[in-house]
Amino acid sequence: MTGGDNTVMKGRQPPGAAAEPPRARRVSRQREAGEVTRRETRRRLLIAARAEFAERGYAAATVIRIAERADVSVQTLYANWGSKRNLLRAVMESAVTGDDIPLTAGQPPAILVATLDPDDAQDPRRLLAHLSHQYRLLAERAAVGWQTYRDGAAIDPGIAADWQRLSDLRRQAFRAIWARVPATALRPGLTHAAAADTAWVIASPDTHDLLVRQAGYTYDQLEDWVRATISAALFPDRLHR
Repeated sequence: MTGGDNTVMKGRQPPGAAAEPPRARRVSRQREAGEVTRRETRRRLLIAARAEFAERGYAAATVIRIAERADVSVQTLYANWGSKRNLLRAVMESAVTGDDIPLTAGQPPAILVATLDPDDAQDPRRLLAHLSHQYRLLAERAAVGWQTYRDGAAIDPGIAADWQRLSDLRRQAFRAIWARVPATALRPGLTHAAAADTAWVIASPDTHDLLVRQAGYTYDQLEDWVRATISAALFPDRLHR
């Protein structure tokens, strides 16, 4: 009897066992729905913060107005970003990466190199054309963030320090990209590090501020100027004629 009972029991599902897979699926769907909701909330907050910073600057922008623009509570804003300063950093990073993705030290944002053909990295002119265009697109996305950081840094030491860290990350990204260029493609005696720093200075937020905001350049003109200036600075005459 005992052996038979064990045999029967082995073939049976314990009470409630059949309900486990559906419950697991429900929990999984709930988590997925929660993640979608969280990402949508963060997206709305980034859009709202970008608009608020563009209209009022960092000092006059308030978390109350940002939350109202995003149609969420202030508590939700703090739960997602913690502070207005963190939200500014997120606005800047999303402009650079194209998504709610933090920057990684020593790596260029994927959006800048995703469309770069491996062969283009070996051809300095094609690489420069690609990077100049990506800089132009970045400048269009990041103009609000750049200006907000510049204004905020003047009144908030924490923002000034964060702006310096972002500048350092940008410099590291330039060095990672320009390390791909064959040394023979650069001007004689020019190191990869010096070439990267030269491009880092030319294709910078300050250049955008001077040429677009102050001199009235179009973004087409900005892209052409950056490409021509970097080419003249880094490549032998035969490559930038």
